[in-house]
Order: sequence, then structure tokens, then C-alpha cells
Amino acid sequence: MTEIRLPRISVVVTCYNCRDYIAAAIRSVAQQSLRDFECVIVDDASTDDSVAVVEQTLAELADSRFRHIRLDRNVGQTGATRRGLAETNAMFVCFLDSDDLWNPDFLERHLAAHLNESYAVGFTACNARLINGQDELIAGGMYWFGKDRARADRDLAFAALDASRVPKLDVARGTAGWESHTPYHLYTKRVVHWVWVSTSSMMFRRSLINLVFPEDDEAFRLHMDFYVVVMAQMVAGSLLIDNALYSYRLHGRNGAADNPVLGGRLHLSSRNWGNTYSTMLDRMLSAMTREEERFVTALGDRQYRRMVLRMRAARANLVVGWALTIRSWLI
Repeated sequence: MTEIRLPRISVVVTCYNCRDYIAAAIRSVAQQSLRDFECVIVDDASTDDSVAVVEQTLAELADSRFRHIRLDRNVGQTGATRRGLAETNAMFVCFLDSDDLWNPDFLERHLAAHLNESYAVGFTACNARLINGQDELIAGGMYWFGKDRARADRDLAFAALDASRVPKLDVARGTAGWESHTPYHLYTKRVVHWVWVSTSSMMFRRSLINLVFPEDDEAFRLHMDFYVVVMAQMVAGSLLIDNALYSYRLHGRNGAADNPVLGGRLHLSSRNWGNTYSTMLDRMLSAMTREEERFVTALGDRQYRRMVLRMRAARANLVVGWALTIRSWLI
């Protein structure tokens, strides 16, 4: 059989005022076991010395796979990511937040998952360790990963923990190690709820990103991940890797995860996400209506119609859900 080449991967790292962590994020990309990638770091007009840190890090690496782009004005998460996409061209693409860290096998494990023989998913996503600003472990994983969050903590009064999910501590080295598992779960359900971690945990097919990426930078200065991931799931489904292949950093200045870790359900954000969800769904439906011809060409008429109906149902359910919640508060 003729030898088949592996596809290349594009990595887009966006940075805004993240001088303390951007160097470590870049080095976690440079240390990947899979070597055939390109990486562009887009600085979104930082006002601290992030640019100097990036330039120094890249000078030390002296690696032609890395490039640095400085934007003249701040355009937000979507605009900076859009610029990074325009500067890259590989078949698969990953997005790394400037304060997160990838394990050395992140790209290798994700690409292998994409190339499985059973189902060509649109994107893959893994679990995460939680770390703080000093690289110390806070939690071994996200409780909701791959689960219906409304049911994730039911009947857990005396639930048994799988012993293999508890790490072995190397007290001499000050490290923790987890056993490997059979971690792959195909997730093709076309529903609007969050079962992943963040876009730092994901690898997408570029063709899918090209279809679902939002057109409006200002409307999505933050929370681009919700829009892109939900749209991508509705179109093509995902494959979940139930191993933590990256570290999600909580350092006190995160845009969304601004709560301390108390344990339990890890309610990391103080925001009322119901409003964000409904706004995002409205924008998704608007884009699908406005760009009907493009979506029908990509999906076919039947799948397009089903996607629109499911999103409208999810939007209606949000309204009903919040009405019932408010009613329960008033009783």
C-alpha cells in the first residue's frame, strides 16, 4: 500500500495583555510530539509588554514554524482569531488561549482521533486539568465533560469513584500522574448545551470552521467559542477524548471563569449565561437565515432545515426555562 502522509495542522494563539503566561503557552506548542504544524501568534493590540515577551520567546526558539502578528487596534477574540485563520492554511486547525497549556501529545492525540476508521467528526475535544497562576494543580478534570449538566450531579450522595481516575502522587518530584483509559466518545446529538471545556481543548476541520465562523467581529468580541462550537456540533458532531490533554488556567483575570474553585459543580463563572445563550442562538439563527444558500449547499436542504428547527426549539426552551426559574423564585 502506498504510504499516506499525515495532514498538517494550523495553530492560532491569540493574546491580549497576557505577558505572564504567553511564553509558557507558546513553549507548550513548540514541545508537541507531532512536529508538522504551523503556529501564528496574533497580538490583539496589547497594552502591556506581551509583544516583547512573545518576540523574546520566538527568538529563543528560533523555530520557522512560528510567526507573530501585531494588530494596530484591538478587535476582540473573533477578529484576532479571524486574522490568525487568514494567515494559515492547514486542513486541521486548533486555537490555544494565551494563558492555557497543551500537553506534549495534544496534537498527536487529537489528529489520531480525527483519523479514526468509524466516523469523520467535525471536531475533537478533550478534558482539562485546572491549574492556577503558579502552575499548581487545582482539579484533575471538569465534572461536566461529556455529560448532560442538568443531570451530572443527580444521585451522587454515595457514588463510587473509579480508583483509576485518582492520580498517583510522586511526592519526591511534586507531580501527579493519571492512568490512561479507553477515552473516546462519539457525540453526534444535535442539541444546544455545553459538554466540552474550551476551544483550547479542540481540533477542528478547517472546512467546518470556514462554514460556521461568525461574520461580525464586534458582536462576538467574547464568547466566540460558544457560537462556533455549538454551530459546529449541530453541523457535524464531535469526538470527545476523556483524558485531560491540556491545562486550563484560572489566574483571577479570566474573562469568563472568574469564580474560585469551591469543589462540587465547579460553578466557575459569576455571569448569567442564560442571557448569553439566548443572544447567541438569535445570532446563529440570523446567520443561517441570511446565509441560507451557503448552508444548504454545504449541508443539503434536509439537514439545513432540521438544524434551523432544532435551534428554534432550543431558543424557545430557553425562554420557557427562565420563566419557570423566575416563577419558582417568586413562589
